[in-house]
Amino acid sequence: MSVQVRHTEHVPEWKIREVEDLVERIGESPVVGLVGLTDIPAKQLQELRAALRDVATLKMVRNNIARRAIEKCSDDFLPLADEIEAQTAFIFTDVNPFKLYKMLEEKKQPMPIKAGGKAPADIVIEKGETPFSPGPMVGKLQSAGIPAAIKSGKVVINETKVVAEEGETVSAQLAEVLATMEIFPRKVGLELLAVYEGGLVFRPRDLTIDVEGTLSQMSTASAQALGLALEIGYATPTTIGPLLMRAASKARNLVLEGALPVPSMMEALLARAAADASVLTNLVEGGPAEAPAASAPAEKTEEKAEEAEKEEDEEAGLGGLSALFG
Repeated sequence: MSVQVRHTEHVPEWKIREVEDLVERIGESPVVGLVGLTDIPAKQLQELRAALRDVATLKMVRNNIARRAIEKCSDDFLPLADEIEAQTAFIFTDVNPFKLYKMLEEKKQPMPIKAGGKAPADIVIEKGETPFSPGPMVGKLQSAGIPAAIKSGKVVINETKVVAEEGETVSAQLAEVLATMEIFPRKVGLELLAVYEGGLVFRPRDLTIDVEGTLSQMSTASAQALGLALEIGYATPTTIGPLLMRAASKARNLVLEGALPVPSMMEALLARAAADASVLTNLVEGGPAEAPAASAPAEKTEEKAEEAEKEEDEEAGLGGLSALFG
């Protein structure tokens, strides 16, 4: 009779404590993210830690400990485990994911690309004069596939050329030339892989927002909404002022056109009547059919009303969509 022996792996106490500490941090932090640390020099990493100290905390742990901690948390955190790679760290913060992503992107620094590295985007060498004097540099440029020549005692690039397309491997010759020309295609920093907030996990593609474009669209939509609301007479705290101004202007015009005896408009009505009488007199007597200066008060009244209405509409346009339909 054979006996089956099971061996149980002894888990070091420090690993258990580290997992528990990580679980506690994850549970207490409103925003939990994973960042990639690949290719970040030690000095730059320390600088990033110092720059983020007031808004975020970085925690570097072994990948198996990170996965074990995530598995011990709520199922909402599980998608984070799929983003753990070779060199990963946790980031704990109160900053919302969109601001966090933007902040990390802004802190990235340009770095030279190494031989054998992949071009992060098309690498373009612009046509024109370089600061290099004639010498070995011409041969280096040409060996890297860059059309170079000597003109007026300077090394000149004859034409704009894409020397490496996105994803293409950079040769040793090209990497050396790019470094010499101080062209740094890479941006190195903390790479946000995924971030959790409020039951949702966001990836970088979810956090990339054209802020200026979005604000421009919102401004256009606000102006169009205001115009529509004024056209249909939709009253809100933002539109009520322009609507009343428009109504007042139309009422004044109606009084003048209909010669209605409204007390506040009598001066303008008498001025218009005098102008009309003068024109009629001139026509009867064979003189020029021109209105005298007496008509000025009525015309100025209408012009002021129109100008006031226009100014009020422009000021109301700053109210925004939320104020318009809120």
